[in-house]
Amino acid sequence: IMMASHSLKYQEKNRKSITILVLGDEEVGKSSLISTFVARHFSEAVPSVMTRIRLPPDLGTQVVTTICDSKADKASAMLSTARSNGSLTFLSSQQKEYEKIGTLASNTTTNSTVQQKGVDSIILVYDLHKFETFVRLENHWLPLIERHYNGKVPVIVAGNKLDLFLQTETCMAENPLSAQVQMHQHLVPLLQRFHFVRECIRCSAKNLLCVQEVFVKAQEAILYPLPPIFDTASARMTKKCKKAFTRIFRMYDKDNDGLLSNSELNDFQHQTFLVPLGKKDLAGWTSNIRWYAEEEEVVRDGKLTLAGFLALFVFLIDKNCLGMPWKVLRKFGYSDSLDLTIPKHFQGINFPSLSTASREFLMALFNQFDSDMDGILSSDDIKDIFSIISEPALPPWYPVRAKRLLKGCFSFPKDTYERKLPEDSSTKNPLDKIDFSLSAGGIIIASATPFHSVSKLCSSFDGVTLPPMTQFDWMGHWHMLTKISPSVAAAELYRLGHRSSSFQNMKRLKNRRRKEKELLVVVVGSKGCGKTSLIQFLLNKDPYKTEPTVMSETSTTHDKYEINALEKDELREDIVVHFIFTEVPRVLQTKENFKSLISLPRDQEVLVVFCFNTEKSLLDSIKLEETLLQDDVPRIFVISKNQDNKGTKLVYRAAEEHCQKLDLEIPIPTNSFEESKSKNQRKFILKHFAQCGLEEIFFDDTHLKKVKPYTEKKRRLGEIHKIRTCISGLVVVAAAVALVCDFFLEVL
Repeated sequence: IMMASHSLKYQEKNRKSITILVLGDEEVGKSSLISTFVARHFSEAVPSVMTRIRLPPDLGTQVVTTICDSKADKASAMLSTARSNGSLTFLSSQQKEYEKIGTLASNTTTNSTVQQKGVDSIILVYDLHKFETFVRLENHWLPLIERHYNGKVPVIVAGNKLDLFLQTETCMAENPLSAQVQMHQHLVPLLQRFHFVRECIRCSAKNLLCVQEVFVKAQEAILYPLPPIFDTASARMTKKCKKAFTRIFRMYDKDNDGLLSNSELNDFQHQTFLVPLGKKDLAGWTSNIRWYAEEEEVVRDGKLTLAGFLALFVFLIDKNCLGMPWKVLRKFGYSDSLDLTIPKHFQGINFPSLSTASREFLMALFNQFDSDMDGILSSDDIKDIFSIISEPALPPWYPVRAKRLLKGCFSFPKDTYERKLPEDSSTKNPLDKIDFSLSAGGIIIASATPFHSVSKLCSSFDGVTLPPMTQFDWMGHWHMLTKISPSVAAAELYRLGHRSSSFQNMKRLKNRRRKEKELLVVVVGSKGCGKTSLIQFLLNKDPYKTEPTVMSETSTTHDKYEINALEKDELREDIVVHFIFTEVPRVLQTKENFKSLISLPRDQEVLVVFCFNTEKSLLDSIKLEETLLQDDVPRIFVISKNQDNKGTKLVYRAAEEHCQKLDLEIPIPTNSFEESKSKNQRKFILKHFAQCGLEEIFFDDTHLKKVKPYTEKKRRLGEIHKIRTCISGLVVVAAAVALVCDFFLEVL
């Protein structure tokens, strides 16, 4: 399915240069190997130590490569000295030699925050003709490199002088392959012990055999690193890599059946590698990757499964075609640490409504992951949806993620989760326990047991139980997130595999009838007036279980209504209204905050809540209305803690007079603590809010609500202005006709 690895071209944005250090015993051919690679010609006369060579960038990588030769005894001594002194820097007396053989300092130090220019990869050379030089690899060089670089620098082992090795008396007398088998048997234990050894290559500087391959592999060890995508210790694909490829799989599973058809695979192949998929490619790859799928189905109904898709990349890693997986990962926005890069244009999105494509994508996710097809997402279903994002793999409205994603936003989703995290995770940062450190290196010599990768994605939050969600709950939470921060919602949809912008095509969406509407309801009022209890009641939760609100909190609920048809020939239809309540505590009710919160006058309203038991609460609410709200902002006065006594009647009469003065709807009384009337009262209040906030929806038993000050007065003034304009126009026309008539009479 894929192109050849040598044809992959990629320029790492943060990678400008690569430094390769060549190490090994004396007279193993280090300098000859470098000279032959640079000159493309073998020379008998080369210096004992080559000077530092700086190669210009090629057209593919645009990365400058520096090759540093070394002298065995001094390089070994310097590495040992640096380690024994407890530092990764060198003594001042060794600086001159240090300049000759290249930087041997590590990229990072444990005792210092200062990063030093370091070696990116190492070519370790031994003489195939002298077995003792190979023994020195395992007993001296590799342990020394491991101690000094902590196994973080990849090593390419190069067996030089292959021409002499094949001409030995042993090889000439016996089967030449027997010597190669013996060497293979010695290499396997070495590779199993030192996981940072990426590859073992036999070459000949004299005959120019595999010389270029040695240096190319040293470059690729940096450009296409193995540790982020594969754990050699467990012989499995890393968790972050599996998440990334699962996300890519979902992006091309257009019919959401959990399989990739030939058409979907062809789209992936063409968009990633610009090469169409051959007719027999899928069948050919199936036989190769079946062994890597851990006995899971690779193909079902002629389509590629997720297990098969992951096994395909494990197969490529096993065959050392690392450029292939990295080409795909970088194509889809993943960095070298497999962190997904969110496009910058998402940060500028400020339209607080989902597009049609986004709604369809979210509904497709719901239907695909509803495992038992009962119209409800279970806790495990929700976790499966978010299993492809980085830890913590939880919904964006879950408290742990919301505090990070929505940092700097005016509001946060209300924490309604009753189940707490496990004790070992609740008091500490959950991400601190996730180990992203991976062992470096890889084994190229094929072994009897292949690498495996496909296993269920797990999370450090598997013990968390999420409440089940219906279809309307699912969509309501996404509408809530969009109202809080459109850019965060767009980025989260992108993480889940939605390829188009979440907020495009809004002009077309406005002119189209939808079966869902969302209404932002901002709740303000004096401290202790009952805002939280009112919202709890409207969310169908216990109004007694409340805590003081210290920051703005947003929650969501929904209800279904029957509305009139727009045309006479149309039938009535149902519409679901998602109510997004944002409670603003008294200390945050300022003009500056409301400018960002009430940015658009469409599909939003403000509840001005006051307590029925005290006149002070009403006066404070009226003062807030006059200070915060402009005339074009819809507002509703709501009475909380309703009680029937003389004092409350006076407060209600004062509130009613204020609303009549502003030509607003009279205050709506609520009593969330009367259980006998709670259900009917809740539906009545929500319907009233919908009628007030969604002007384009006309219910069969109501008229347009008055929610903006002096609405009727302004309407009448507008009509009077139109009449005056019309009369003025008629007067002007009449005067013009009279002038024309006078002119003709004079002429006659």
